[in-house]
Amino acid sequence: MKFFRTLFVSILCLQCSQLIWKKANLALEVSPGSDPKDSLVLTVEYEEKDSWNPLNGTTDKRNYRSVIRLHSSTDTKTKAKKEWVLPSWALGDGIFYHSGADTLFVLYGKDDEYGTLQQTLSIYPSGGGAFSYPAKPENRIIFQMAPSPKGTEVALITANRDSENEYSEFELNLIRLPSKNVQTYPLSFWTALPMYGMRWAEDGSSLFIRTPDEVLKLGTNGLTPTKSFPDCYSVSTNYGKWAYETAEVEPGGNIQIGKKLPTPKMISNLDQVRLCR
Repeated sequence: MKFFRTLFVSILCLQCSQLIWKKANLALEVSPGSDPKDSLVLTVEYEEKDSWNPLNGTTDKRNYRSVIRLHSSTDTKTKAKKEWVLPSWALGDGIFYHSGADTLFVLYGKDDEYGTLQQTLSIYPSGGGAFSYPAKPENRIIFQMAPSPKGTEVALITANRDSENEYSEFELNLIRLPSKNVQTYPLSFWTALPMYGMRWAEDGSSLFIRTPDEVLKLGTNGLTPTKSFPDCYSVSTNYGKWAYETAEVEPGGNIQIGKKLPTPKMISNLDQVRLCR
């Protein structure tokens, strides 16, 4: 009888533990700024508990919170120059800091579905007046975001999503700072596959949009087909997490930035486009 009583109490305690939400956090992520002396360090915090359904294979998570700290050295132990707190999750490849413009660009989640396309872009300029895009409609999603090397523009690929997760009204949106003016260019289609992507020119003078059939160039004449374009689109700009071979916080707390990826070559044949990370 004592054995069964002990077993019952153990099972009851296990069930109770599944009701308790515990604080947790993801591993730190690093995004080098346009000046590699500046680095963003991202901490994503959340609450989790064991799932009632063991087939889920993971824990239930809620109440995400992201803390982004700007460090101007290679040591996270030094006091951060700035800190931003966001009420949801963010990804390491969705945060960018331009040192010259002193501006943060960040994609963060709209809900507790970590890592989905349900994201909002927030921009924090140096002079204040932070703002988000798109404010509405709620079904507008962001496929990709790329701030320019100048830090005065940010490009977005957006679309509408219906109740059946079908996408329509694909657009390239270009936001100019500090005016917050938005220019919109329609696109025929977009999806999260390697044959679709965008890349800023190294000097920020133009933006290239890659599709399976052609590459478009956004310049002074609008969005038009071009015969000369970069050979890499898996890295969209020349700073941020993917612009370097590695970017991480070491066990001792120091930030370690690896070698910067080379500037893409200009080519004229789509077959020569490569994955550069």
